Amino acid sequence: MPESQVNSDCHLFVLALDGATFDLLGPWMAQGHLPNLRAVFEAGVHGPLESSYPPLTAPAWASFMTGKLPAGHGLLEFFRRDPGSYRLALNSRTDIDGRSIWGVLSDAGRHVGVLSVPLTWPPEAVRGFLVSGLLTPRQDNVVFTYPKELADELRDTLGSYILQHNEKYVTDDPDRLLREECAILENRIDAAQHLMSSRPWDFFMLHVLGGDVLQHAFWHDMDPDHPQHTSEGHQRYGSAILDFYRRVDARLPELLRLLPEDTYVMVMSDHGFGPLVKYINFNTWLLHKGFIQLRRSVWTRLRHLAFRLGYDYRLVWEIGARTGIVRWIIRLGRGGQERAQRKVFLSLDDVDWSRTRVYSAGNYGQLYVNLKGREPQGCVEPGEHYERVLQELEAALRQLRDPESGEPVVGEIWRGSELWQGPYADRAPDLFFFTRDMKYKAMGLSDFGSNRVFDDLYGTRAHHRMNGIFMLSGPKVKANQEIAGARIVDLAPTIYHLMGVAIPPDLDGRVLRQAFTDDLAERPPVYEGVLERVESRPETGYTPQEEAALTEMLRDLGYVD
Repeated sequence: MPESQVNSDCHLFVLALDGATFDLLGPWMAQGHLPNLRAVFEAGVHGPLESSYPPLTAPAWASFMTGKLPAGHGLLEFFRRDPGSYRLALNSRTDIDGRSIWGVLSDAGRHVGVLSVPLTWPPEAVRGFLVSGLLTPRQDNVVFTYPKELADELRDTLGSYILQHNEKYVTDDPDRLLREECAILENRIDAAQHLMSSRPWDFFMLHVLGGDVLQHAFWHDMDPDHPQHTSEGHQRYGSAILDFYRRVDARLPELLRLLPEDTYVMVMSDHGFGPLVKYINFNTWLLHKGFIQLRRSVWTRLRHLAFRLGYDYRLVWEIGARTGIVRWIIRLGRGGQERAQRKVFLSLDDVDWSRTRVYSAGNYGQLYVNLKGREPQGCVEPGEHYERVLQELEAALRQLRDPESGEPVVGEIWRGSELWQGPYADRAPDLFFFTRDMKYKAMGLSDFGSNRVFDDLYGTRAHHRMNGIFMLSGPKVKANQEIAGARIVDLAPTIYHLMGVAIPPDLDGRVLRQAFTDDLAERPPVYEGVLERVESRPETGYTPQEEAALTEMLRDLGYVD
């Protein structure tokens, strides 16, 4: 029997808990709150799972599904810079360069089931079924399943399928967000039970988003050391995150009972989580430091004067929250909000690009040099001038201090070329950094949202960390052992090795052979060329209306500022 056919009858069930961290789950399992997750934890191997750089939902899930690092698959953020402009465009599955786990397994003759994984729209044709997840367009007639008729089956069987997250992340009624996330969780698990019991599958994956959303929203109510922790908030919502994971844990046995005998079980997350203390408006900081220069027109000067006096989009949001007109602002939609903001408030439309050396675009403060020949209106010459700008920029970052504590804000700093190497390395920022303990969140997608460099938190109170979770149990997996050094890009080749499928040769990950016993640990991974697909995924992206609506949803959920 060829080695690529070993374990051809293997079954694998993957539970993806978006944003899960052992910082929370570890103590909760030890305290007996999550007995079923603890049983999986103790039955096999477990350990931290290093995310992508940056540890964001879009590049991390793209790395999971392809086994490639961001410079290999092309997604470095939720958004990508449009060639020839300074604008950002939203990524979809069509922007991910690489074959998915479920595509490779389908080509090898395995039956797959994929439920609600982010960035799987438009749904690709697989040997089995796929229901797309986060960043599926919000329009009523959108096709979000393969095969197409599966959508009607889910609605008929479940009564409804909750495809979209509709509640606002910043809201005057946090209970509404809690109720929606719990309803979506129950709906997803009901859908998983139906699909697992009604269709053949060798690989099945269920993604749960709610933990990530609720950690963004309610971490400060749980954490007594958080700067925005209050006794009232703790009393009302201090257990909100734990209660959600308890719901997951309580229903896990229903799914495990549906597994064929000797099925492997994997529980993983795309990144970890931790508290925030402040926001940093990096474009405002770059403006103060002279890296960004403004146009000299009358209207720009008026908008800049109003900006310096404190009339900015942040102020409007605060007034709207107090007066109730915030819901009117929300109803404008992201496209309407952005158009109004650019007309009234200081924005990147007011930037004089012929004199601007650096700008920020990204949720981690990614810094881009306005490089001649690369940027539409680049003014920094490649070579010595470019290096001087980077050195000046790095020195300024190292001098950035928290205005209250006086402590340095920036931790590790990298050149883009140090972290990103591959066919899409040209999309990388020129300078990338993590803030100290990752406790400060960059507001690099909001133009000049505030005239203050440092802002108090409003909305998301916690954000991503580099280490997610990894658990794997099954017949040939070591029992109750911790493993170190696992990365999210390692899971795709490990899955192929486990299921006896040849590994595509262009992957950046490695097989986690230290997790296995017997022949799975000793057998060398098998690599072979890419097989020709019988059917290819649709080469379609978002319409402008779909992109505006999805960007609004990402802001509502706290994913982008």
